Amino acid sequence: MICVSEASDRGRRLLHASRRRRLPGRKLLACVAMPALLGMALAACQPTGTQGTGTPSSTGGVGLTNWSQDPGLFATVSGNDSVVHAWGVRSTPGAWGTGPMNYESGATTTYNQPSSGSLSFDMYGTYCPGGVCSYGAGTGYQAFVQVWNDTGDYVAFGLIHDPAVSPTGTTIEVVGAAHGQPIGGFWPGGAVGGSDHHITVTWNSQGVQFNMDNNTTLGYYPVAITDPSISFIAAARMPGDTVDATFENIQFDTDAPVAIPAGNPTISVTTTMTESGSGSGYDSLLGLHDNQSGNAVDFGIQSDTTSNTSRGQPWFFWQDVSDGAFNYSYLSPAPLSSGTASAAVTISWWQNPGEAVFYANGKALAEVSLDLSGTLIVSVEGMAREEGDSVSDTFTNIDCTVPSTCIDPGPIGPWNLSYDYYGINATETGGSGYNDTSIAISGTATGVPSGDNWGSALPGPGVLGAEPMVATEVSV
Repeated sequence: MICVSEASDRGRRLLHASRRRRLPGRKLLACVAMPALLGMALAACQPTGTQGTGTPSSTGGVGLTNWSQDPGLFATVSGNDSVVHAWGVRSTPGAWGTGPMNYESGATTTYNQPSSGSLSFDMYGTYCPGGVCSYGAGTGYQAFVQVWNDTGDYVAFGLIHDPAVSPTGTTIEVVGAAHGQPIGGFWPGGAVGGSDHHITVTWNSQGVQFNMDNNTTLGYYPVAITDPSISFIAAARMPGDTVDATFENIQFDTDAPVAIPAGNPTISVTTTMTESGSGSGYDSLLGLHDNQSGNAVDFGIQSDTTSNTSRGQPWFFWQDVSDGAFNYSYLSPAPLSSGTASAAVTISWWQNPGEAVFYANGKALAEVSLDLSGTLIVSVEGMAREEGDSVSDTFTNIDCTVPSTCIDPGPIGPWNLSYDYYGINATETGGSGYNDTSIAISGTATGVPSGDNWGSALPGPGVLGAEPMVATEVSV
């Protein structure tokens, strides 16, 4: 049996230790009346100067480009365009809305979007002094998404802290213009708290609609939409004010096909998986990593009650570590029957151009950039989220289909089932130990350090579950 190198072990530990702990969000107050528009002297009341460029993409391409209007404000894009972090301390003079647009940073779609579509994301306040998180500090700050068609048709939605409209805490803002006329307004001051919210945006011929926390829907606002750009923005009101917002799990749905690289993949691995369990979270994942770079990717089904997206229901999900950065995304609900989710899943990877494509039940769901080097290693994973959670997964006919002999008897050796931790164990249930092997993973998480979960930097391997793996005969 070939030993998986320490570089690979580091990559796998990073993959699991890097999962972010979720903060519980607060639900919106129900049915709060929208007040009259309070004037247009706030950041989101004007279209942002940095917009999407180019023509609408015929394939629904998104892409995000980061920008800043202030030397003290910053923005980054990561996670294959699924994460925008906008933060900093404002240094330019003047209150927002009283002079030039010099108080924002964020990211905007690189290409304009189709005339109808939707997107969803999680918006976190990531200013966390003393471990208590908010969207900023000082006299005023905002975190919002903006749909911009032209100077007469645009609308922004998010949270604002401002002396005029919400002097204590944050509240909802909807501000913009439709056919050149102001639209929107603000909820009562302090109406919406918490630093963790899920937002959905829909646009079509009716205009633009927003939903927060699957609880309250606002709109449609009659904004003319032909080829909008979408921006994720943080703003600070005055010099010295702090803002810090992270937009995660950004998912566009514009009926765009997944971009699949030309030619045959370098490796393609498939299995039929089931996922079930109890407690706050559990998952069932197929994985691919290497023994040199530490880069890795997992794809499969995850249920997590702390996720604003899945809310404890099984969703197709991917996560990766690429050059030391951890990324993840929920894709869509997974088929569920009698408490068990199941799907035939495939990961295909092309060395050139360095892309992985994820398939569920024969349909390509997403692609991500991923570079691998050295010997490629296949794994399956079943994890529970925290102490007392249970998981029960099966992986049937784990098969390397391209090339067809990449998990074969020979000098490499069979599946290694010894990677199991915290009371969760793996058992080979069928096959030869190579191609067409079947594995079951089950157990209840026990002995997890108090307060830790699968998003913590757990001792040792950092795996709260079992992760059998096998080296393949593919080296790159």
